[in-house]
Amino acid sequence: MEAEWEEISARQATARLANWNEAISEMRHQQERLISDGLWVSGPSDFLDVIGLARDENTHSRMLEWLLKPTARHGLGCGLVRRLVRRCTGEPVSAPVAVRKVVFSYWRNGREADLVVWGRNFTLIIENKVDASEQPDQCDDLYENFRSEIAPLFLFLTPDGGEPFTATTPEAQRAFTAISWPEVRAMLAAALDESLPATAEADAVDVVRNYLRTLKEQFG
Repeated sequence: MEAEWEEISARQATARLANWNEAISEMRHQQERLISDGLWVSGPSDFLDVIGLARDENTHSRMLEWLLKPTARHGLGCGLVRRLVRRCTGEPVSAPVAVRKVVFSYWRNGREADLVVWGRNFTLIIENKVDASEQPDQCDDLYENFRSEIAPLFLFLTPDGGEPFTATTPEAQRAFTAISWPEVRAMLAAALDESLPATAEADAVDVVRNYLRTLKEQFG
């Protein structure tokens, strides 16, 4: 009887294994069909991550340069600039913002400013940090280099909105406003929502939306 029971158990195990292998094979075929039809996807969905630049500091500064130019095809006008100015001053911007020039990587006295926005009645200096650390005396130097500009506003932009430790003088510490990339993402989304569709090109708006996805994925 014991031998017969072992034989029955062996046949059952063989049958279960055959059914299991058949089920696994069918699941594999279903997965292959889904992948072939583009219905099983993985990996990044934003362009900068696809090309390996989602954490590249200069790339983000370049994107900001484009987004801050009011005549660019994104159709935001001065929507993002206005929000950044308000973040620095703490006051609503009463008059229309007039931006005259936006410059990426502006050098003065041997020190680089990542972005400078010259407006009619303000100058916005942005120090952008993604993964790099501050250089010695960096923010003190930036303050000295631009403090004589028209109504200078200094932004220190980082993933978490931390204060700059190289702003050591009382004047520099008061001048710099710390802001996080998630805050900028929210400002950009709001500026896009209020933008006039007639002034934007659909492809350029798609670029803005895709960049918002990058910011969400990388910084939250």
